[in-house]
Amino acid sequence: MYTNELEIEDFLKEYGRSKVIIESTARATLNRAVEFEYKFGKPFYDFTTEEALEMYQSIHAVSAVSLQNNNLVLKHAARWFAHCGKEITGDAYEIMTKELLSGVVDVDNQKSMMLSREDIDNLQGNLLNAIDRAILEMLFLGAGGLWLKELTFLDSSQVDKKNNMIYLKTGKVIPASDEVCDLLREAFNEDELVSLGTTARVSKVTGPWLYKIRFNALSDNSDYNSEDDVQRRYRFIQRRLMLISQDLDVKLTSGGLQSGGLLWHIQQKLDELGCDFREFVKTKSAQRLAQRYDIKSEFYSQILLEKFDSYFK
Repeated sequence: MYTNELEIEDFLKEYGRSKVIIESTARATLNRAVEFEYKFGKPFYDFTTEEALEMYQSIHAVSAVSLQNNNLVLKHAARWFAHCGKEITGDAYEIMTKELLSGVVDVDNQKSMMLSREDIDNLQGNLLNAIDRAILEMLFLGAGGLWLKELTFLDSSQVDKKNNMIYLKTGKVIPASDEVCDLLREAFNEDELVSLGTTARVSKVTGPWLYKIRFNALSDNSDYNSEDDVQRRYRFIQRRLMLISQDLDVKLTSGGLQSGGLLWHIQQKLDELGCDFREFVKTKSAQRLAQRYDIKSEFYSQILLEKFDSYFK
């Protein structure tokens, strides 16, 4: 009665040829749908519109565009299962509209822009450029610094996949999973950027960093101590965030991404240490985490309380 793992794998193999949505996002979308099969007592391709919307609401998405991509995966999956001989009685994914999806967007999450790990994963799944996914990832993990130099001058020599660490030029060290290391390698090597928006356009770019320049540019702006070079790189990151925001219908800022990452890491530490937030901010672990996110003041405990206390009450 319910969708099994082999059926999902067969669909993903077929769907992967189109590369409309990256596989990790398609897989996560299908796994969530299967969880709801047990709640509604039917396969996901027979969900009603109301049931599909309840499922989408559980994602706590920050934009309707993000949910449209989830719906696209399930629409293709339903068509594939029908082609394979399954009797499909519903058409929820075919008739789903942006207006309906807007009704289940997490408005509180959208306003606060304190993005969770799941939010970041969901947004990344809708981005075609590895550079854009890497920018979101590194800001969420705490890379930044003055004029975002830790991000704009990041290159492969700073990534240690063997020890799962990133050693930034400022001396900051950020733990990184194999997946993050692989994403950065892909971004460093990326030599084409797909334009965001209604018109598909591919631009040739070059540069061994997350910062890229046009293929025929006269300068690579690589002087770490040059104010002009630093600011050009900073503007590149801000422009990428603006284009991503426009494309996904969500407001992204470097500060918001970093705050969301800091909050998420605090939550992980509370679970690990088994203490409450007000106890945690007094610890050395809290100080190290604050410094990772560029909170270097001796009053870091008070700063963390002011930023996040309301989230833990």
